[in-house]
Amino acid sequence: MNMMNELERKKLIAGVILYGGIGLRRQDLRVHKNGAKIPISKNYIDDEVLSPKNTYTVILIPETKIASNTSIILSFFNRKKGPIIFHSYPEKALIESEMIEITQNMTQAFNKEFFVQYSSTVPSSLNYYFEIHSDWARGKKEMLLLSIIINKPITSMLEKIIQPICLDFATQIKNEENTFKALYINNMDNRSEKDRSEINLYNNGLKERIKHFYIHLIESLQS
Repeated sequence: MNMMNELERKKLIAGVILYGGIGLRRQDLRVHKNGAKIPISKNYIDDEVLSPKNTYTVILIPETKIASNTSIILSFFNRKKGPIIFHSYPEKALIESEMIEITQNMTQAFNKEFFVQYSSTVPSSLNYYFEIHSDWARGKKEMLLLSIIINKPITSMLEKIIQPICLDFATQIKNEENTFKALYINNMDNRSEKDRSEINLYNNGLKERIKHFYIHLIESLQS
């Protein structure tokens, strides 16, 4: 059996703490007929993988089992109506009052890009504000808010995982010249036939990007 020296052990525990874990040092292994103090298969003892004669450092790492409680909302600022939801995914995962409250987060978005919001209606959300070019908007820009709703407190570890994925999503949208047209899906009355066709095209494309963003996010949280 290979033994870890004290320096390596301290480095390991420090790394665990960084990601929300706990290192319980010098724990005696107590194996009984029907189990252990910390549930460990008796096979590990019988196969001599573990020895009751040694003390162990037990590492506890929290699992991010949040896939079923995670939702994505992309909202934007309409000059006449204020913040409006463009699309949420998974669809119908949130009730109307929750989605309305999320859109109000945009009032805080003009001062900072990333911010976490807690409330009695929505447990927690990490929000990312960004802007894209628009030929149809005043000032030639559209203001968007990407919100990730999670049914648990958002730790610094989760922020470090989520933020780069948000930045990548925003970069993809910014690099697509006419993505802004997707935001006009409910405002096509005075548009030409060509504009309407393009609005529908980019609307479907942006919704597909949101779906892929969600899949990438969940995979990253679970890895």
